[in-house]
Amino acid sequence: MAVMDTTGFLSAKVTAVYDRKLLERVTANQIFDKFGQAKTIPANSNAKTAFAYRYKNILPATTPLAEYNGSNIKVPNKIVREEITYSVGHYGDYITYSDELDLYDFDNIQSSFLDILGDQASLTVDTIRRDVLRGGTNVVYADGATSRLTVADGAKKHTANDFKIMAVKLKNQRAKKFKKVISGTTSIGTQPVRSAYCGIISPEVTEDLRGLAGWKNVEEYSDYSKAVEDEVGVIGDFRCMESFNNDPIPDQGTGTDTNVYISYFMGMDAYATVTLRGKNGIMTKVKPLGSGGTSDPLDQFGTIGWKAITGCAILNEAWLIRTECTASIEDSAVKDYYDYS
Repeated sequence: MAVMDTTGFLSAKVTAVYDRKLLERVTANQIFDKFGQAKTIPANSNAKTAFAYRYKNILPATTPLAEYNGSNIKVPNKIVREEITYSVGHYGDYITYSDELDLYDFDNIQSSFLDILGDQASLTVDTIRRDVLRGGTNVVYADGATSRLTVADGAKKHTANDFKIMAVKLKNQRAKKFKKVISGTTSIGTQPVRSAYCGIISPEVTEDLRGLAGWKNVEEYSDYSKAVEDEVGVIGDFRCMESFNNDPIPDQGTGTDTNVYISYFMGMDAYATVTLRGKNGIMTKVKPLGSGGTSDPLDQFGTIGWKAITGCAILNEAWLIRTECTASIEDSAVKDYYDYS
């Protein structure tokens, strides 16, 4: 769980309340954390790298065993474990509050500040993971296009055949389907799901997929209660989740300003993330009035902030497919995030 640094000013009970509040706010929006191997960084390790492992498959043993003659013992096969090392970074931010706020309504104001900081922390970490996956090299361009340029110039949208192609690719690479995903709680737990490959798409892509033959909206599931959080529908072998933090690549095409939308379709163990759910994964930093020493001689301000360690790495390019397409419906309004352009 997260840790709140209060330098001895706040009680353990208050610490636990704010601690939990920040972590709940962050983990509720971590869509790119659901489908990766969840790794944690040991407490107090000051680590700058993380490790994930993958085991190579063993080829079929198609040669018949020879009759034993006292010496012809079959040579044992070997398990090959590959270690993937990737960088992790420390991220964080803070805001200040004055003695006036502390005087009037500190508990409610601090709670509101933690909400805002939780949103910022969630967006920060989710963006870092998204950008790593966006760099994957296994690409399917929509509707038979051969490059991002031809996607943009041809205004290519996803077709039902694209999903057949992706399913064949993943199956031929022996990518495993998901039977459980990381649950949207503060603990490192999983929830069972119907066996399928999973995809992360933008809202604009969702609206185009709704028109494809074979698409079923999540509301039409026979057991809607077993849907994954943020799930919008299923097509073929793929369950699709919607991310609001998946902006398109703008201004693509020959002499055009076309947006190209990136989606991600994967099997199990395609990538790994450093989860915030582990001990010291994310820490709330509270410096109350009077904690600044000589830099704040009249106890006029305090600070509230967060600090997290995270990272992400693709473990197997063959099990993670990046797709590129355009969209029929787009919002031309300038996108603001909480009043910031």
